[in-house]
Amino acid sequence: MNGEIRNRVVWLGLSLVVLLLTGCGHYTVTFEVADVINAPGSDLTREMLDVDIICMTKKDAEHHPEIINGTLRADTWFKARDTDDPKIGDIPAKEIFALRRGAPGDKRDTLVGEPLLSAIDRKDGQRTTTVKITHPGFLHSEAALVIYGRFADAEGKVANTPPLVIQPPPGWHTDLLVKVGRTDMKVVNE
Repeated sequence: MNGEIRNRVVWLGLSLVVLLLTGCGHYTVTFEVADVINAPGSDLTREMLDVDIICMTKKDAEHHPEIINGTLRADTWFKARDTDDPKIGDIPAKEIFALRRGAPGDKRDTLVGEPLLSAIDRKDGQRTTTVKITHPGFLHSEAALVIYGRFADAEGKVANTPPLVIQPPPGWHTDLLVKVGRTDMKVVNE
């Protein structure tokens, strides 16, 4: 009987490992937009919102603590992205998921959709945009999901907003909801 129980425990353990490796690390991120987003002034100043989701591995976190701790703000992140700054060049394109204008291959990222629009500008009447991403190193406690929004400031430049940092990435709860407002975003569930 002892051998039979041991075999069942081993089988169960191996099944859990296979389940973890095949099912986890895949995330669904849903962005729910307000009536007006990316508008630091009146409703008329609203613009589309580019978003980057970075899947930071343990190695990335060690090389870029300023991203993980939120001190690298959106204005600096997008300036580095737009100029192909080697400072962030070691983060692989397959770990940067972008909602932006353009075509795949225009930038060093994985294009997953168009920029976000204010709800009043969406012709389909929807408030949500959902993207699927895969985090290659989600099992490490040092890993993170980092979300930057290219919000405009009052002068029309990229605002100095902090990123959303989810560290470590959730292991079982893989559906994330991010509410997007006039000048910022927040994760509603982790």
